[in-house]
Amino acid sequence: MIELFLPPLAMVALSPVLCRVEECRADDAAAPPTGSSLPRRPWPAQAPVLIPVGFPNSDTTGPAAGTSFRDFTGDYEVRQDGAVVDSLRVVGSISVHADNVTIQNCEVNASGQISGISQVSGSGLTVQNCRVYGLASKSDRKATHVLEGIGNAAEVSFCEIFGVENAVTGGSSYIHDNYMHDFARWIAADDHTDGLQTYGWSDAGGLRVIHNTIIAILTAGDYTPTKYGAGSSAIALSEGMHDLTIDGNFFAGGSYTLYGPSQRPSAPANVHVTNNRFSRHYFPHCGEFGTHTGFNRNAPGFLWSGNVWHETERTLAP
Repeated sequence: MIELFLPPLAMVALSPVLCRVEECRADDAAAPPTGSSLPRRPWPAQAPVLIPVGFPNSDTTGPAAGTSFRDFTGDYEVRQDGAVVDSLRVVGSISVHADNVTIQNCEVNASGQISGISQVSGSGLTVQNCRVYGLASKSDRKATHVLEGIGNAAEVSFCEIFGVENAVTGGSSYIHDNYMHDFARWIAADDHTDGLQTYGWSDAGGLRVIHNTIIAILTAGDYTPTKYGAGSSAIALSEGMHDLTIDGNFFAGGSYTLYGPSQRPSAPANVHVTNNRFSRHYFPHCGEFGTHTGFNRNAPGFLWSGNVWHETERTLAP
């Protein structure tokens, strides 16, 4: 697997992402109003990011070493309840139309697809130890863009996802021990890139995002590893999401790294953000504009605790 976190020679940063009105999200509203035509200052070169020991990386995610794959090209449909799909290497996508399906030890080159692996109908999808990616071409977005790596699964674990617009989508999922990195964006298409995107899940409860590595940096599409940009976010929560936990993750990048569920504002209950590490490797404030926005510290049951700056171990205030 190719690691793409290389030091920039002359980094060119994006101006704020502007969205169509019907798709506007918290990250767009929160970005400073510098204007879409104004370049931001270059960021200095630095050594490659080092993922802390014990956090997910390419060696600890994806199919098990030595997996003997069966090859398939096209849309692999799963329509049997309780099915287990194992050791499949797909150029295309895996679409699930059944309940309680497990996809494991699979590799999906989803270039040009809407989704790599998705729950189209039914519920209860588990995706574990998979690698889902797009091979983005600057000159051919249509053939290489991937809207979502893994969509609407109940549980996503030990997966590596890269080269896509959104790594995971969903609103009440259990997302743990994954490695999401190297996002793809084409400026003219106004792509919004997120590690976790919850658009359409307003007011959902029960989300758990535990012990992932999410590097919200653009290195594909109109970007490269040496001329990178800030992605939209590591996690973008929709308005009113409640009873959720974001715990023990390693974050770097994004416009803001985290977008909370209180942008308008609202006061959803029991939002817990705990024990996360925020790296200044790419930007002095982790995200280009900061670590987080849209969290209501006065909401019932709100908890912000144990979050630190990775490089210094200093406490990060809410």
